[in-house]
Amino acid sequence: MDRSPQWRSLIPAAAILAAFLAVVSMYMERLHGWSFILLCIIAVLLGAVGYMWARDRVLPAWEPLPRARRLLLVVLAAAIVLAARLIANQHKPNEQIADVVAGIGVLVALALLGLYRLVSHLLHAHTSKR
Repeated sequence: MDRSPQWRSLIPAAAILAAFLAVVSMYMERLHGWSFILLCIIAVLLGAVGYMWARDRVLPAWEPLPRARRLLLVVLAAAIVLAARLIANQHKPNEQIADVVAGIGVLVALALLGLYRLVSHLLHAHTSKR
């Protein structure tokens, strides 16, 4: 997957913008100064660089896998995350709500993954017609 340099530079920029908007939407009057904003931007930068580094190593091994094996790995990862959260929340006072939040989080992550695949296929089909 060869992407143009201009698209590569947009990923960290979009991540920085998303982090800045998330921080501004919080209750900034409770936070003292700009140190929290800078901390969020640094965390997002590190996450974006880590994502780009991992993507270049994971995608070559992921793409040749058959669709059934990819689906199995995604479902297995979701099951592992849910099982780990269920075990970690056991015997805590807010056990039930934490389990529900973990389940909703996994469902939202899977929905976002599906939406990403759908939009990327639509964009690919749109750009290949040109």
